[in-house]
Amino acid sequence: MEIKMKRWQISESIIVGVLLALSGGFMDAYSYINRGKVFANAETGNIILMTLKICEGKFLDSINYLIPILSFAIGVAVCEIIKHRKEKINIIHWRQIIVVFEIAAFVFVAFLPQDMNQVANSIISMISGIQFATFPKVRGTAMATTMCTGNLKSGTQNLYRGIKTNDKSALEKGLYYYICIFVFIMGTMMGYFAVNFFAEKAILFAAGMMTVIFLIMFKEFEN
Repeated sequence: MEIKMKRWQISESIIVGVLLALSGGFMDAYSYINRGKVFANAETGNIILMTLKICEGKFLDSINYLIPILSFAIGVAVCEIIKHRKEKINIIHWRQIIVVFEIAAFVFVAFLPQDMNQVANSIISMISGIQFATFPKVRGTAMATTMCTGNLKSGTQNLYRGIKTNDKSALEKGLYYYICIFVFIMGTMMGYFAVNFFAEKAILFAAGMMTVIFLIMFKEFEN
């Protein structure tokens, strides 16, 4: 009896998911440590910090957190626009077009001085929104590579279900979620040390990760 292995789109592959999670953790560390203590990805945190500033009467300071929130939303919209304009353009998939845009944005941010941190954070948050909307799954499982709260919930639920019912599929999904969280943490650690050595230019490491993803995506499927 012939056993057919399931094929996954390369954009949902484990290697792409790992690189995206590394990049996600890296972006948050970079923006928080080097760009004025603002989270690039964790918009819930930015919403809380913005609201606290408003409550303190520091309305101008609250704008520092409002900008990345709006930029994240714009990033999601950009992804949808590109996606629905054309699924494929010649040999390059629409996701590769978005990845090229991300690489260019990271390179641009690397050369912005400290007095342009709001601009840098808005661009990084936009990229986070784009990544969140462009790569929503790993091996068919809905998963965020730019934040961890949802992954922590879903991972725990699947592990519990898998252990209780001996469901191997649920256990596998739970493992994927926790691996994603672990890799995100590794990306944050990488961001911490990279910023200490390379300051603003550290974001070029994230550009390098996205370049690898761009090249990998010339392969359409992964077994």
